[in-house]
Amino acid sequence: MENTITSKRKAYSAVEKAALMAAYKASGLSKKEWCHENAIGLSTLQRWLQHEKSRTSRNRYKTGFLSSRLRQNDQPASKYKSANAKLP
Repeated sequence: MENTITSKRKAYSAVEKAALMAAYKASGLSKKEWCHENAIGLSTLQRWLQHEKSRTSRNRYKTGFLSSRLRQNDQPASKYKSANAKLP
């Protein structure tokens, strides 16, 4: 008789991961206890939490604004008399 492993990894959607991480955080349990009770691998939860942490730290500095500097010879738009004036 041949010994084969037929179990497959469960694929979690982003929504499922977010819900499970929120449930872990609200539980007050240790990672190990929570994972045992919810049949999730400890390394899986740790990986999800690490990805979440790195995503939030990357996004912390993204404001969506670009800095703008005038060159020495450039004039601010308010110097032009008409809104239809041709800018250099």
